[in-house]
Amino acid sequence: YVFPERWESIDDRYDAREILERQFSLLKWAEEKRYEVLRNGYGLGEIQTVSAGADGLRFKVEVQNLTDGHNVPTGFDAERLIWLFVQVRDANGDLAFESGDLDPNGDLRDLHSLYVHNGELPLDTQLFTLQSRFVTRNARGGEREQVLAVNWSVDALPFVRPSTTSTVLTGQPGGARKHRQTIPPLASRWHDYSVPGSKLTGPGPYTATIQLKSAMIPVNLIHAIKDVGFDYGMSPRDIADGVVAGHHILWEKTVTFNAN
Repeated sequence: YVFPERWESIDDRYDAREILERQFSLLKWAEEKRYEVLRNGYGLGEIQTVSAGADGLRFKVEVQNLTDGHNVPTGFDAERLIWLFVQVRDANGDLAFESGDLDPNGDLRDLHSLYVHNGELPLDTQLFTLQSRFVTRNARGGEREQVLAVNWSVDALPFVRPSTTSTVLTGQPGGARKHRQTIPPLASRWHDYSVPGSKLTGPGPYTATIQLKSAMIPVNLIHAIKDVGFDYGMSPRDIADGVVAGHHILWEKTVTFNAN
């Protein structure tokens, strides 16, 4: 192997490796602290069975805000992704129900998923997510959800409408609002799940695995800003794969149903 001229010296290579090892150690420490902060802020509370029988399963899950200082998520809550990943399997381990799974891009199957938008995957109608949404005005009236807080023009000739206020001062452009989904301090929110009898394959028992998960950002945000490019020659796919690889399982619980 021929080293580049800058790295011909073995001493330089050893010195560089020591620097890398220190940086990897710091990254690991930061990752552990980030996970600790998230687990201190979010809780997965009770799981209650509403009904279980041949006509289907119904249960509800409690998600808690464990902090006493602010809502969760906080900060840029339209870019914070906290959601429930739920799978229900029969006695043979076959999947009967799933919510909170990802499309091939790494997005949830919500209205911002390109696969859902293009009709290639069904909308996850039972999805629980704490991600707030930007709602912007259209040029010809009406509103729509947007990944970015940018007013949308459905005109054949696109144009930019100058803002009449300072976005830096207000933190939000004119003509946009936010559909907030956060949980207040020390409060909780319940979410209902329903598995129809047509999805059940036998008497059971059925086991539901519930995970409270977090992501750095949604992948669709990477798609929305990809035209500006990324450092180090990374592609949007590289960034998206790294984001998905960094998803955290904050809490996990299981519950068993006897559907007789």
